[in-house]
Amino acid sequence: MTRSPILAALLLLVAACKGPAPDEGVALSPQAAKGKALFSTLCASCHAPATKLVGPPLSEMAALYATDPAGIVRWAVTPGRKRADVPPMPSFRGVRESDLADVAQYIIEAGTAAGKQAP
Repeated sequence: MTRSPILAALLLLVAACKGPAPDEGVALSPQAAKGKALFSTLCASCHAPATKLVGPPLSEMAALYATDPAGIVRWAVTPGRKRADVPPMPSFRGVRESDLADVAQYIIEAGTAAGKQAP
């Protein structure tokens, strides 16, 4: 069976475009390490390390909530609408607050690292 050269080229392109993880080279705390997997599942489709996708980048959230990770949890449970140009964030009310706290810690640690890497 021969593989499609277009498929092979597409796979190479995707691999080449994938940037470094926001926490690459950063020693995450145990709590942030637990939050990383949930972030990848629940948040990464809308939030990137240092660029705006649908929602703000991790670097921006880390700067806003550096001393208030519980603020990220509160926002995730009962989000409002801060920006008219993007759809509102869905509520993560069904996720345990302890899991959201892990995600919040990951956002702060990975976002701080991403902010340091940004040009």
